[in-house]
Amino acid sequence: MVGIIVTVLVSRGSSSADSEPSGGSAPGKQATPSATVSNEDEGAAPKVRYTGGIRIALDSGGGDIDLDSKPPLVGPSNEGSDIFIGANTDGPDIGTEDSSLTMALLPGSGPAPSERECNEKIEKNGIYNTPLARGARLCIQSKEGRTAYLRTVAAPTAGPVQFAVTVWEQPS
Repeated sequence: MVGIIVTVLVSRGSSSADSEPSGGSAPGKQATPSATVSNEDEGAAPKVRYTGGIRIALDSGGGDIDLDSKPPLVGPSNEGSDIFIGANTDGPDIGTEDSSLTMALLPGSGPAPSERECNEKIEKNGIYNTPLARGARLCIQSKEGRTAYLRTVAAPTAGPVQFAVTVWEQPS
């Protein structure tokens, strides 16, 4: 039944396109309704800006990460940074630079979230600080509007903290 409906829509699109003054025959005009149908589904996956690893030393008390840089910029104090990794006696922690609720903690296991899932988690369960442990998974919204997913690969009390990171481009 769906095939019949699609056929009817394409046929209607072609017949109305053929009646336009700029006219021309069907080959170029038939592609237009098909493109219109596919444009209705704008749920296409956002473009990934960066995927890879980030390592940050804790020997000087921690550091900052700017998720808007390509690749993300890691250092002791970065202007424009989005999150900080701090060294505490109980272990490292992560927080947003301006204490905004632009971070969400995800369950410890499961598939990597999509950008949309991350944004929904941040909107519903936004936090600004949390302790880090190996396996911790977080969604973060950058100051410039990018969404990132971080999975903690290593979070020792002493030594570098390591993340697997995906940062998506800004929505257009």
